[in-house]
Amino acid sequence: MLKDLTVDQVHFVALLANAARAQRDALLGNVAEDDLAKELNPARGEHNPTAALGFDPLPSSASQTAALREAIATLSPMARSELYTLVRIGQGDLAAKNWHRGLSEASLLGDETIAAAIVEDADLHDHLMKALYEAELAS
Repeated sequence: MLKDLTVDQVHFVALLANAARAQRDALLGNVAEDDLAKELNPARGEHNPTAALGFDPLPSSASQTAALREAIATLSPMARSELYTLVRIGQGDLAAKNWHRGLSEASLLGDETIAAAIVEDADLHDHLMKALYEAELAS
């Protein structure tokens, strides 16, 4: 399944994403989700009202997001495509058995677009961990 990307690299990116998320949440003041959205949560899909913000509340020079961007930038284009495919699996948009379809989508989108999509995912850590489990790559 993974050819250019290693599970250790996925764990490293996930760790950086978790740290960036913590930095973002601290900036937002760790407001309870109930205070942000009084509407009913959908039965399926995203339940975090701040997820749409991504890492936008943080300045681009914030240490954690800068480290995350750098880690993703140092990956080869194929490794970024594999990481993007894992993110899509973790989001529930793609089944692990359709790995080849995720790589095809990534090639159509282009390297800059997939790198931006990865970095903008505030729940990147959770999506990567879920994807590793779904793809039976969790250690």
